Amino acid sequence: MKKLIRISVVVLGLLACLHAYFVYAPRPNPPTLSATLQHDHIQVAALDRQYSYYVPKQLPANPPLLFVLHGSLQTSDDIRAYTGYEFERLADAKGFIVVYPQGFENNWNDCRKAADYAARTQNVDDKGFIAALIQRFAEQQHIDPSRTFLTGYSSGGHLGFRLALEQPDLLAGVAAVSASLPTNDNLACQSSGKPASVLVINGTDDPINPFNGGKVTLFGLGNRGTVRSSADTVAYFAGLAGYPALATAQQESSANVRFQHWQAAGKHEVALYALAGGGHLVPQPIYRAPRLLGHNTEGFNAPEAIWAFFARQPRAITPPSP
Repeated sequence: MKKLIRISVVVLGLLACLHAYFVYAPRPNPPTLSATLQHDHIQVAALDRQYSYYVPKQLPANPPLLFVLHGSLQTSDDIRAYTGYEFERLADAKGFIVVYPQGFENNWNDCRKAADYAARTQNVDDKGFIAALIQRFAEQQHIDPSRTFLTGYSSGGHLGFRLALEQPDLLAGVAAVSASLPTNDNLACQSSGKPASVLVINGTDDPINPFNGGKVTLFGLGNRGTVRSSADTVAYFAGLAGYPALATAQQESSANVRFQHWQAAGKHEVALYALAGGGHLVPQPIYRAPRLLGHNTEGFNAPEAIWAFFARQPRAITPPSP
């Protein structure tokens, strides 16, 4: 009996050590900012939808609006930590408003046919949610509706893809992190065929969203079907914008970061950051994500790269309406 107890203690200790190393990731303290995070809700169809938002103390007239979407099974507060609170810091520095919508039961109604969570099976109107928030912030904060952007991590990025495919005029730009377009057999959305400004940031060693395409699972659980490669994802959007298959420019800002983009006067920009050895996370210098998700890319700040991409995009062609 004593031997069994000793074995149990050793096993539990080992499990605790493994959890501490691979899963435990203490959250950093939020930075000192000019204002405080606020919370509100809005009725969309029959659902009461929750969201948090940050309005800097000083803003230009008709400021831009940025949506930041959490990943699967996360909350709007989780994505603040996962991005190192960098979007709020940037909002103070660059003069825009940040909104963190909350997914239905912590998920989004994206384009993946294989996804079986309630947001998909109940066909929750997440597109209407985003459109309603644009209208609300236009009325209450006088944002410029033609300068609204959306970035999403993992499944949040997949909702960004849905908006880029189905309602490209709703937003002036979309950035997806740790996400790739579903393959045709896993695609539940119908593309409008119109171009959109799209940025993709993917790690080559992502343990969930395979960089070169394939099956997406949550470490063997929660099948999300198959996705295209990162290269095929951006090539698809480049094709919609009328670009050739090869990027118009390529550069390596470091040994770990390769940047490809398609850009020309009068056209939407499409770009890919390929992070060598990068995992399933939002690279930035403040928060260390669980090691289970893979490696951070030292020296690369994804929120800064995302805002730099959005800041150079033209206004949405047609001001959005819900």
